[in-house]
Amino acid sequence: MTYLKKNIRLPLIVISLFVFIIGFFIKLNIPTSSAYKNIYFLPIAFAFFLYGIVGFYAKLKNYFVFWILTTQQILRYVIAPLLLVIEGKSRYGNNTSNADYAITMMLIELLAMFFAYKLIKQKKSNIARIHFLKINFINVALLGTFVALLLSDNNFINKLNFVWNINAYIKERSAGEIEKTSPLLTITFPIIRAYIILFIFSLIHKLRVRPGFKVALSFFIILLNATLIIGVSRFSIIYASFPLVLLMIFLYPNYKRKVILTSSIFFLATLLIASIGKFSRNNKTAEVNTFFSFYQINAYFSGVANYAIGYDSYEKSNVTDLADHFYYLSSDLTQNIPVISALSSDQYKSNIKFNNEIYGSFMTRDQIVPISIAGLYHFGFYLFFIHMFLISLLAFKFENKAYTAKDVLLFFVYIILAVGCSTWMMINIGSLSATLFVYSIFYIPLFNFTNRLNRIQRT
Repeated sequence: MTYLKKNIRLPLIVISLFVFIIGFFIKLNIPTSSAYKNIYFLPIAFAFFLYGIVGFYAKLKNYFVFWILTTQQILRYVIAPLLLVIEGKSRYGNNTSNADYAITMMLIELLAMFFAYKLIKQKKSNIARIHFLKINFINVALLGTFVALLLSDNNFINKLNFVWNINAYIKERSAGEIEKTSPLLTITFPIIRAYIILFIFSLIHKLRVRPGFKVALSFFIILLNATLIIGVSRFSIIYASFPLVLLMIFLYPNYKRKVILTSSIFFLATLLIASIGKFSRNNKTAEVNTFFSFYQINAYFSGVANYAIGYDSYEKSNVTDLADHFYYLSSDLTQNIPVISALSSDQYKSNIKFNNEIYGSFMTRDQIVPISIAGLYHFGFYLFFIHMFLISLLAFKFENKAYTAKDVLLFFVYIILAVGCSTWMMINIGSLSATLFVYSIFYIPLFNFTNRLNRIQRT
């Protein structure tokens, strides 16, 4: 045990060897007639990738974004290929002629990620002391503004539902009873709900009770917040709650283990309830393979089949010159940004072309376009990895920024941005660009300004 503690690289080496064995197993069992007959390259390459980052694992392991990225990679490069062998085929993309291109793209992503990791610096050890919100006129006025903004859109309120009521929401949406909501409110809602929770945290902090009771009460608020999701997005459970849990660890370090253990159990249970509710409809009962299958991992984590489908759509779109690449880039990046979205064109949106390839319709857009497929439309085959490379670096940058932020609001904003960037395998480029734009242009300056006002008021 002492040797394992000293040699922190050993577990990574053992895991890489295990992944290599899985890759060899897949090679022996994947049918030669399958379009994805070369999929075994993914786990084998991932094994070499893990072995390759052993040299700078010591600096990476202290970043939570590293573990988020690694978890997604394991699902994409190891679990998904294994499930494809077990299940025999994919729901979509079985007839593609571009499976090898898709596999090649994912291999290039690993290489790009390797160089991104090399550029990462050691996490800052001088973590700032985070302060609670001051209960004063400025912060109360900001709270009132946020609540008023939230209540101004009834359609958005209707889109919010508790995890145990997700089935009823799906029925309403299928019947066309859910109307469109404000894109600005959709983007800013995580901050609005966070501000309300942080304000409550500050009130709890002022209570003259023992710290254990404050922790329990604060944690109850987080759990209540986690049960409220946007539409059917199970990811919003983690997105809304992870930064709050991380904040509690910093605010109450003596209760770190209890907070981590309790939150892990609760969030797994909440995700399970939400998944069962989402997939148990039309008199069908959800089973394990309903939400843990090759199709689900491929769809939610940008798997190899979606890369192949994306490459199919790219070929058919005939993106030939620099102007086409620019139009796709500008339309994809601006399509979800309020006001600026007017500059985008449906003719040049990768999500429309991608979903049309899957469903045969330009109206459906619910499948996540892999970031690198968007990069294919934006930069071509030789530079498709630019987005994922830069976004991965941003994830580490934002996490470091959070640790140097003394203000609880800025801490939360940077953690949200770090989580958003580290989950680039699960998100559309348009959603991520809108979040980065609105938070950088509006929220970060706003909270810096309110901090200055609070300092002036104190003096």
